[in-house]
Amino acid sequence: MEAIVSMKNNCSCQLKCCFQHAIVFTNHHFRLSVALMMLLCFIMPFLAINLPFSKLYEKYHTQSETLELAKKLNSVRISKALKYFNESDSKKSLLFYNKRSEQAPEVVVCIVTVSRNSQHHETGYLLQTSSVIDSIIKSDTHFKDTLLFICNVDRNPLGHSDAMFVQRYFPYVQKHGTNSFGRTYYIHEFTSKNTDPSRKNEFEDYIFCMNVSKSFGSAYVLMLEDDVVPYKNVFDVLHYSVKQHNLQHFDHLDKKVVPGREFAFLKLYYPERWQGYANEVDRILELISVGVLGGAVLLIVASLCASNSGLTYSFKLFYFIFGSVLTMMSVLIIGRHNVMALRRISPQLFVFKPTPGCCTPAMFYSSHVLFDLMQYLMTHSDKNKDLAINDFIKLNNIPGYILEPNLFRHVGMYTSLKDAYKSPGEFIFDMR
Repeated sequence: MEAIVSMKNNCSCQLKCCFQHAIVFTNHHFRLSVALMMLLCFIMPFLAINLPFSKLYEKYHTQSETLELAKKLNSVRISKALKYFNESDSKKSLLFYNKRSEQAPEVVVCIVTVSRNSQHHETGYLLQTSSVIDSIIKSDTHFKDTLLFICNVDRNPLGHSDAMFVQRYFPYVQKHGTNSFGRTYYIHEFTSKNTDPSRKNEFEDYIFCMNVSKSFGSAYVLMLEDDVVPYKNVFDVLHYSVKQHNLQHFDHLDKKVVPGREFAFLKLYYPERWQGYANEVDRILELISVGVLGGAVLLIVASLCASNSGLTYSFKLFYFIFGSVLTMMSVLIIGRHNVMALRRISPQLFVFKPTPGCCTPAMFYSSHVLFDLMQYLMTHSDKNKDLAINDFIKLNNIPGYILEPNLFRHVGMYTSLKDAYKSPGEFIFDMR
């Protein structure tokens, strides 16, 4: 009988302990769990509603509303660019770059531009791109004597009003006209199997501007289309990446190739709409890693807030799993592009990885590969330019890399190739 009574008392004590643990969970942990769920269900969606590329943006903004906002922001950026030029001294700016063209610049920045005769609104893409990159170059302390020039490939160069305007501030080369360097630049004509005239011209224009860029004997060439605006830290990140990864390059002073990690280019822009989480191994692993980080942070916070006795193993496991799931759900709502923006805090946080095939609005080339690349493009112009460049690096076993997040924003919502607008959600940003 005594044994039975003792067993009953033990069971009663165990039930009492379980009940006490349940009360503790209710008092200390349930509130935190509810608060975090509130964060996910209410606060996070509220933040994501106005974030382009989030899961909720298109659900709360119509296409026409987004298009009008993108046009308005484009007009604001044009106004800021014009203000920048009006406050600049055109003679001093030209003198600044002309001196550098006579030396051996470490980096040559070439902006390839063509007139975009939109019937819908003023584009002003070249004004935006050139004003921002100019301000960055003139304050940069990383690269020596960076040279900027405008490569106007319009068949009627005098009709490209924006290009004619910025020629007052920067050196220029007109494919079908004159140039400010006093040199002769030949147009490389070649037979193309591409039946699309605009694609054929795109190849010829790119090769022409690349050849002009190469003629200055720089270590690197930054080829830009006229509708990409750089972030302010573009040269900070590029300089760090070149040094950190010991990238091979052409010494513009000693005129020789410096040994190092071979590379053809760094891609500095990739369309945001393709940067989201997807059914790809690396993206899935990245999502899981973010979740693990969130779970670990929540576990640490919960441990610090716990009583002196600390958390039991079951509570630790609960918080870790709960935090991981909550974090993954949150970043899926916000969108990978917006999460990746946190890496802009420091050049050390940018991702350096093998390049995808698309796209070429902003390419940082090692100049020692340019001659072979131009020869390849002239004989393989039957496909898109970006795919031909990707085929070149695969054929020659010279790796190309991409930096994430993007170091440039795309402002070219209107495309002259199709006389139409691209998805306006990609162009919702101000130029700060």
